[in-house]
Amino acid sequence: MTLGIQSRLVVTTTLVLGTFLTLAGVVLDRSFKASTLAGAEEQLKLVIYSLMGVAEEYENHVVFGELPEPRLSQPESGLYAAVKEIDGDHAWRSPSALTTNVDFPEMRPDLGEFLFGEVATGGVARYLLTYAVIWEDAQESVLVFQVATDQAPFRAVIQGFRQNLYFGLGAVTLLVMIVQILAIRWGLRPLRVMAEEVKDLEEGRREQLSADYPRELQGLAVNLDRFVEHEQRSRTRYRNALEDLAHSLKTPLAVIRNALGERADGDPALLSEQLDRMERTVTHQLSRATVSGPVVVSKSVNLHTLLTRLTVALQTAYVEKGIQVEMRVPEDLQARGDEGDFMEILGNVLENAFKYTHKRVRLSGCAGERATIRVEDDGPGIGPEIRDQVLNRGTRADQVQPGQGIGLAVVAELVTLYNGSLNLDTSELGGAAIELML
Repeated sequence: MTLGIQSRLVVTTTLVLGTFLTLAGVVLDRSFKASTLAGAEEQLKLVIYSLMGVAEEYENHVVFGELPEPRLSQPESGLYAAVKEIDGDHAWRSPSALTTNVDFPEMRPDLGEFLFGEVATGGVARYLLTYAVIWEDAQESVLVFQVATDQAPFRAVIQGFRQNLYFGLGAVTLLVMIVQILAIRWGLRPLRVMAEEVKDLEEGRREQLSADYPRELQGLAVNLDRFVEHEQRSRTRYRNALEDLAHSLKTPLAVIRNALGERADGDPALLSEQLDRMERTVTHQLSRATVSGPVVVSKSVNLHTLLTRLTVALQTAYVEKGIQVEMRVPEDLQARGDEGDFMEILGNVLENAFKYTHKRVRLSGCAGERATIRVEDDGPGIGPEIRDQVLNRGTRADQVQPGQGIGLAVVAELVTLYNGSLNLDTSELGGAAIELML
């Protein structure tokens, strides 16, 4: 299925916007996580500096009196500290680490270097900061300060930021999509208006497009108006020229008929019959020459009304046969095109039905994607072996009734021009059934 312009723009911009906001969310999430971890490291550095500030020497060992951070004295406070002497047997742990039974891994970073990482002790994930320094007051021993803090508070902060971030980005995405759809609809409105006006042109409800189009569409609107105007003028000139030709031909024929009537030799009846035939042929072929199928500007033709007019005329012409006509055509059955073309199509089909029927003619129709009309009679019908042949010019199903054998051929040509179909079948009444789809 081919997407419309609006759908394509919405899908494209949604994909671009979604990709951009997703990448932006990932970058912001990682940046905030890195910032939070850096903040945790800075907090642990402050604790180490505070411990170094209150450390005292006692019997060549470093001891701590009053701890600088109250949480170091509280069990399960989430902040723990330890100091170890490298190459010594003295080690100190904060009361919080002792009561919570927090163990510190053996680590020895380079002197003066902070080493930050993650550890899991007792099934609890913690951040650990290690710092090694030479403590001159304790016989220049190397002390390793280690401070650990639970990861849970920092993870909660990160998770809260992440939820707010993606909720906000989702709300922004939805809002931008709504604004984008409204903006696209507003931007494409001239195209929708043009499409509606072109449809009105096709159905004959207006003669030209409006002039208030954006400059990008002005050229197209002007060209469409010129095309429609040219098509109308060409069709009018064509019809007028052919009508003039028909009039010019009929006058000499009338003169010939009058002259023959004044002559004594020859068979006036035969010659008059041939002249009538020539006149009918000229008129018929000239009217056929104006047929061009569906045109750019056309109106909807009520087929029920057209069939009623034709039926009344044919009942008058074949009054001696006393034909019964059964009409099953919806009153609102319509098709868009030239009324003269439809008159040619339905006139030929109905004339054949009236010509060959014994007593009954049935007309039925239905509406859908195409208008369907079925004409049936109770005459001799058209055999399956010649159904394809009778659609060719000059081929007749019988040699009794008068005619030139071009009626169904004309119908087939016109139906083809209208992208329709013509089917020959056997009627339930016993005769021929001709189904037209326009």
